[in-house]
Amino acid sequence: SLGHTLLLWTPAGSTPAAAAVERGASVSVRCQSSSSVGNVLAWYLQKGTESPELLIYSATARHTGVSSRFSGSGSGSDYSDYSLTISGFEAKDEGVYYSLHDFVSLWYTFGGGTRLELNLFGRVEPALTVLPPSRSELAQGKATLMCLANKGFPSDWSVSWKVSGIEGAVEQRSPALLLKDGLYSWSVGLTLTAQQWREGAVAVSCEARQGSQSPVSHTLSALQCSQD
Repeated sequence: SLGHTLLLWTPAGSTPAAAAVERGASVSVRCQSSSSVGNVLAWYLQKGTESPELLIYSATARHTGVSSRFSGSGSGSDYSDYSLTISGFEAKDEGVYYSLHDFVSLWYTFGGGTRLELNLFGRVEPALTVLPPSRSELAQGKATLMCLANKGFPSDWSVSWKVSGIEGAVEQRSPALLLKDGLYSWSVGLTLTAQQWREGAVAVSCEARQGSQSPVSHTLSALQCSQD
C-alpha cells in the first residue's frame, strides 16, 4: 500500500533478515553501531550473484546514477545510527542490502545484510516432505534424512530439524531456491548413525517457521517407515 513504511534493523554480524515489501511502499533498513564510526558508512545492493552495487556513501551521499528514491541518513552521537530508505519499492529493487563501514585501514566491516523482495503472494506455508534413509545407506551404518519444504513465501522461512535424545546428529541446510513461479523451496538434511535411526526411541521432526507465526512441521520415525 502506498505510504506504508517498513523499518528493519540489522545489527552487524547477524544472520541476514528478509522482508516482503508491498509494491509502491517505502521501506527503511536500519544499521546501528555499538560505537561512533562518524559518517564513514556506505550502503550496497547485491542482486543474485552479481557484484554489490554502491548506492550511498558517507552515510547520506547518493552515488552517481542512483535513483533519488534511495536516501541515506545518520544520527546519534557523531553518527552511530544509520538508515537506508527506499521510496516506491519496485521489483527492480529486490536483492540483499548491506551496510559497510570503511575503517581508515585495510579492513572493511559489513553488516549482516537484509533481503528485500516484492510481496506477490502474502504469506504462503510451504508443503513439507520428509524422505527416510535408503536401505543401502543403512547397510553402510549411516542414515540421512531429507526434509523438502516446497512452494513457500516469502524467502525468510527457516527450515530445521527438531531432534531430542540423539547425540551427534549433523544438519546440512541449503539456501532458499527461487522457483519459476516466484515461490521458494528449501531443503535440509539430517545425518544420524544407522543404529540411532533403527532404535527409533525418539522421532525426528522437520519444522518450517516464519517470524512469530505458528510453525509447520512433519514428524517421522523408523517405526513408521517399517510399517509403510
